[in-house]
Amino acid sequence: MDRESEEADVLERSQTATARAHLYGPFRLRLNNDFDITPSSPLRQAILAVLIDAPTQSTSRRVLQEMFWGSATRAKSNASLRTAVYLLKRDIAALGEDVIQADRNVISLARDRILAHPGLVPGATFLEGLDLPLQDCEGFEDWLRAKRVGYDIDNVPAPVEIGTLAQIGTRPNRPVVLGIFPAIHADLNLEELFRINAVLDSMARSVSYMTELDIHDLRGFDVDALPLPIESGTGPTHLLQPIVELRGSCLRLTLRLFEASSRRIVWVSVPFDAYSVHVEDHANVATETLLAHLASSSVAGNVPDLFPWTAITALFSLDDKLIHRTETQIQCMIENGAPPVFECLRLFAQVFKENEGLETEHRISPETLCELIANVPNSNPMLPLWQSLAGYCAHMLLGENDLAELLLESAHDLAPTLALNLDHLAVVRMMRGNLEGSESAFQRCQKFGASSPWRYTYDVTGSMLAMARGDYHTSLKYANQALMRKPRFIGALRYSMAGFALVGNQQDAMLMHTRIRRLRPNYDFGAWTESMIRRTPSDLGRSLTESFQRNGIT
Repeated sequence: MDRESEEADVLERSQTATARAHLYGPFRLRLNNDFDITPSSPLRQAILAVLIDAPTQSTSRRVLQEMFWGSATRAKSNASLRTAVYLLKRDIAALGEDVIQADRNVISLARDRILAHPGLVPGATFLEGLDLPLQDCEGFEDWLRAKRVGYDIDNVPAPVEIGTLAQIGTRPNRPVVLGIFPAIHADLNLEELFRINAVLDSMARSVSYMTELDIHDLRGFDVDALPLPIESGTGPTHLLQPIVELRGSCLRLTLRLFEASSRRIVWVSVPFDAYSVHVEDHANVATETLLAHLASSSVAGNVPDLFPWTAITALFSLDDKLIHRTETQIQCMIENGAPPVFECLRLFAQVFKENEGLETEHRISPETLCELIANVPNSNPMLPLWQSLAGYCAHMLLGENDLAELLLESAHDLAPTLALNLDHLAVVRMMRGNLEGSESAFQRCQKFGASSPWRYTYDVTGSMLAMARGDYHTSLKYANQALMRKPRFIGALRYSMAGFALVGNQQDAMLMHTRIRRLRPNYDFGAWTESMIRRTPSDLGRSLTESFQRNGIT
């Protein structure tokens, strides 16, 4: 066959060539003849993985720009994306010139040309090792973290609806009980074992702050390193097994969660170095993931009840019916003998309903709020969570910011890594004009709440804080990140609308305004604007009001 005929044959075959993408373990793209055409650039691997995993294998240019060039100007991110797509087409040219299709708004893959390989390797990580070191890739890192949290090691489960995390109307016959096993290891010295147990203690502490879950310490200490609530006597339903190995100077820790009866593996963590200076960060992120898996597990055919963590998760779902069922169940629990402090959860629901334009909140006196918290013993491990909820309610429902800050600071002293509290603390500090303290709380919240199911609300706090500083582009970045996670979140839509108005983008500001009106036809923009102005410096309030008036937003 002459060269011209050979090139024609290659071109003909490329029009129908298909490939499979391996998304578990290291990313690989292979033709059906097993020839590897994986792009050499990690950035282009990441972009291709996002396209392959997307519904209909199609993603908007704006989303890709936010994911990979979040802090760049619009012109620069446009140019960077064009270059990346051009080089990506060259990388996978064997699949044909039309495999990547792009227009002004959307980039997509040709139908049925690249298929995600269904095979999984036990213990494999989603896109293993593909953690981009670039500063502007926070959006991709957030997406990647969420995908890794959402996948089981043995199969790809159906997407978990937020409502299944808290089937509020069902009370199980047997609640979930967690047991902590000693570490599996080979010849670790006492210092290394102490370090591992410090990680487990940190996780146990976080679990006790967020839930009423019983924890059985099965590590066999003569003296408990941490007082853990052991009250039910029913034995653990789930076991947390740490696996440790030394790799040079790295103390590699992997956490494995499995059912106590069947020994079925529920979750395996991404390994991390227990000697890392950020070990507390890893422990707290792992705790949020652990709770999500426990909440979606069943015991003897029943959905586990991890109040109040599942109740808070249900509220953050922003589902009107689920919020109502949550309130109803909380009220029923209080009437049937639950501690009065559960009233903090009901009040927290009122904050959501007001913020989302669902209903006007019910008022409560500062004295009643203080009494609820005063009745919680100092020995109760959940005290910081109750203080955090009460503090935010004092701020949002009462406007009592002195009381709010007092409660939140107290919660921070007891649980300095509780992400929800750090978020509330950032809001109240901002309201009081302490932008430096607010920024500090927000940055720590971003670390410790990295895998939280309600991470999108933390992004909205970042948007509020950036707007208060007059950094409107960063404010838009955080608001849009929140919308990527929760497109119907009124809070994110509001700050996106405000950000577009302040940078002079009338078209997109009105688009956000229209979306809010469609979701909440009777939404009171005037009340929100007034509340926003009260939370920000006076010059920003004037700019915001003028921008809204120019854009016809009322």
